[in-house]
Amino acid sequence: MNGMKKAALAAVLMAGSVMAQPALAQTAAPAQAPAQTQGAPAARPNLTPEQITTLQRDMTTALHYKLASNVVPRLTSTLKSIQAAKIQPPGRFGMSLEEQIAMVGKVPGLEPILKTNGFTAREFVMSLTCVGLTGSLMNVPPGQATNGVPTPEAANVAILKSNPQEMQELITVLRAEHQPAAQ
Repeated sequence: MNGMKKAALAAVLMAGSVMAQPALAQTAAPAQAPAQTQGAPAARPNLTPEQITTLQRDMTTALHYKLASNVVPRLTSTLKSIQAAKIQPPGRFGMSLEEQIAMVGKVPGLEPILKTNGFTAREFVMSLTCVGLTGSLMNVPPGQATNGVPTPEAANVAILKSNPQEMQELITVLRAEHQPAAQ
């Protein structure tokens, strides 16, 4: 797997695990590196070939998901509400989109937050994953997007580029979610 495809795969892991435990998102980032350089291999399970195939399929599915024009501020509002409610659903490394959607749909107290912000569990996971992947791949120069790395939908790129301030606020909220809580 080439570097760009590994980076995209890491992005789907990271975007998809935003709702999962903070440690999982931190675990997802090193997926780009070979297992022997990740440190503490037992703490970071390797993905099976089946999981890699599923994640590649999910990456393509998420990149072709049609984002609503107002998705970024709604995601930001949703994530802030989730953080305020101290909702932290369980998760695991290498989950598929369908597993993530099912997990999000079962979290007590989450459905009203999603509904208030105009999301179903599926729309929330798909939108969050699509934004994460599109954001990480939209600035890849066309000549470098080879070897099966999917290209983000132009309409989704336009939505994300249309208001850089909203994107920055979303990124800030996502980063805050993965910081240790102040004691």
